[in-house]
Amino acid sequence: MNPPNLDSPLENLLALTADLRSPEGCPWDKEQTHLSVIPHLLEETYEVVDTIEQGDDNHLKEELGDLLFQITFHSQLAKERGVFSFQDVANDVFQKLVYRHPHVYGDTDGIHSGDQVLSQWDKLKQKEKEKTGKVDTDKSILAGIPKALPAIQRSEKIQSKVTKQGFDWPTVSGVFEKFQEEIKELDTELQTKGSLSSKKLPYDERIEDELGDLFFLLVNLSRKLSVDPETCLRRANEKFETRFRIVEDLVSQTGKTLKDHSLEELDLFWDQAKLQLKEKSIIPSPTDLITKENKGSVNQGPNQD
Repeated sequence: MNPPNLDSPLENLLALTADLRSPEGCPWDKEQTHLSVIPHLLEETYEVVDTIEQGDDNHLKEELGDLLFQITFHSQLAKERGVFSFQDVANDVFQKLVYRHPHVYGDTDGIHSGDQVLSQWDKLKQKEKEKTGKVDTDKSILAGIPKALPAIQRSEKIQSKVTKQGFDWPTVSGVFEKFQEEIKELDTELQTKGSLSSKKLPYDERIEDELGDLFFLLVNLSRKLSVDPETCLRRANEKFETRFRIVEDLVSQTGKTLKDHSLEELDLFWDQAKLQLKEKSIIPSPTDLITKENKGSVNQGPNQD
């Protein structure tokens, strides 16, 4: 079988996707279903996000191509079942976007900000449902939020929905005060379950509930501070990983392993990693770090200040 050689790259991609699913195609691709390739769809989506955050345009082009293939693959599966094709997908989203942008392709009066666009968007979505005769048995304003969303993203969606109905603290201080209250409630539960000096406490449903309340409030606080919670946590992960890799390098220069050093010694490396990233200066040798006299108190563990 020769690869497709049609008039456009998109036509070639669609034909290739069909080839992969054909009787003479790829054994693995022929075995797949919409459900079986969900993990690949999610992985490719996150890889696109990762390259955008890295600012790597060449890699972004590659990852967008991988994500586009996921769309063509799902469209091919649907075409084989006789329900829709890639052209149907493209036409539907085209028509929808034209309809939902009357301020671009129609009357522009009264739409001058992003918030106004979002408000209009929600109203137009509702009109679409009424026009197509779609009747939601679930009348809640929370209806339609996908269960499969990552927990932080779904939490943000829920809170955004209820905020539009006025169910929210009017100020940042209200959320912050509630957060302090929930911290105390968690502390109370912890005190009744065991000593906080324990290395690890066993699972307890009440503690899980209180901790969940804190996570939910952190998402709300993020919204109030105009910070995307998912991006915020990813940056924290990246910051920790960058510092820890420096710690690993410093430890390797001592000829020992991480476990060969005490927590106090590792904490000195951690502080030096923070300093190195902050000042980009020449750092002392790892041996000097752990043998020099400690002139101040040592933290109990690394932090991400």
